[in-house]
Amino acid sequence: MIKKLVLVVFFLGAVIFISAPGYSEDNAATAPTEDNTAAAPTDESTAITADEEMFPAEEGVGEGVVTGEVTALDSSAGSISVKGADGAEKAFSVIDGETILWKGIEDIKLSDIKEGDNAEVGYYTDDAGKLVASWVDVIIPEQPASAETQTAPASPVTTEEE
Repeated sequence: MIKKLVLVVFFLGAVIFISAPGYSEDNAATAPTEDNTAAAPTDESTAITADEEMFPAEEGVGEGVVTGEVTALDSSAGSISVKGADGAEKAFSVIDGETILWKGIEDIKLSDIKEGDNAEVGYYTDDAGKLVASWVDVIIPEQPASAETQTAPASPVTTEEE
């Protein structure tokens, strides 16, 4: 009985060992085509992926994050312009229901943002070459703690003993 079990396991292992190279990723590039000829392997270093074809090769186009002052805002047209730290002003489309807007931890509307606010905008370039805001985070300025709001530590209570 044990000899039969060992023989079955051996044959199963041999079948897997022989058939595995046919299903490997390395062999996928040289798999036969419809006319049953092997295709030439592709050089991955020169291959262009679909992502590379979608975006223009210009610098600054694609996706990124800009942090700066809100210089223009149009709620009805759904657009916001931000002047980054480099001094360049970029205009972004804000798509209702797609662009995430928040201030701190609160969700807000485009109309809640004001010119002069500092904001961080995550964006991408659409097929038409327009910059589209994925998200806009209005930065809340940190308030220094005032002396009035800070409390002095309590002094220990002492009782006089006679």
